[in-house]
Amino acid sequence: MRHRLLCVFALFLLPSLSAETTASPDKVLRMGIHNFPPDFVVSADGKSCSGEGYLLARRLFAQAGYKLKAVCTTPARMYLLLDQGEVDFSINIKTTAAISKKHRFIEPAYMPMQLMLYSHSLSSTAPQDKTVAAIRSFDYLGQRQQLLQQGYQLVDMPDSISAVQLFLHQRTQHLISYQGPFVAYTAGQSTDVVDLKQKKLAEIDAYFVVSAASADHLRIIEVLQQHAKAHSCSYLKGCG
Repeated sequence: MRHRLLCVFALFLLPSLSAETTASPDKVLRMGIHNFPPDFVVSADGKSCSGEGYLLARRLFAQAGYKLKAVCTTPARMYLLLDQGEVDFSINIKTTAAISKKHRFIEPAYMPMQLMLYSHSLSSTAPQDKTVAAIRSFDYLGQRQQLLQQGYQLVDMPDSISAVQLFLHQRTQHLISYQGPFVAYTAGQSTDVVDLKQKKLAEIDAYFVVSAASADHLRIIEVLQQHAKAHSCSYLKGCG
């Protein structure tokens, strides 16, 4: 009789344990995103963000059983969040001085980028005062310091698009910007950019950068590297 009661109790217990296992939530990773279209796009109110880079990361980590949360921020704030482990990873170049050397940049790179200097023509109504629209906390591969030494005045803005807008509204003579955000923004505008001068300053790769303070940093690195190896990626963007 006692044996029969134990069996009945076990039958009631097993479904409960099974349901609890099935209902356990997926692990959530947090990706830092600032306005850098088309790979990162933040809404005007700063409350939502996505972009090609986010969608790629969401797909890769979903395959590994993770959910991805987008953390919409500015570049300067994002570097602090990486240090604090408030975001698990983002995408950035290796040479940004504000990013701690303790964080891990993952090979292969996410994508190549071109750093450009855009200028209004002398016939425009833009000021001829050596002002340069730029992103706050970006050192642009040392170009920020070089421009300052040459007598240029940098006008810092929170993100790539606000810098582009300041320049296109003819509030500065020049703009230092990566080509991607400039092309992505102007493609959707009626602003005439034919008379603009442009000069390539450098080429550089952007990488997934993983916070050393993230509890999942080893697994994040593993997922990215396994994907790159499985698909023989030279760059992660557009691969696999």
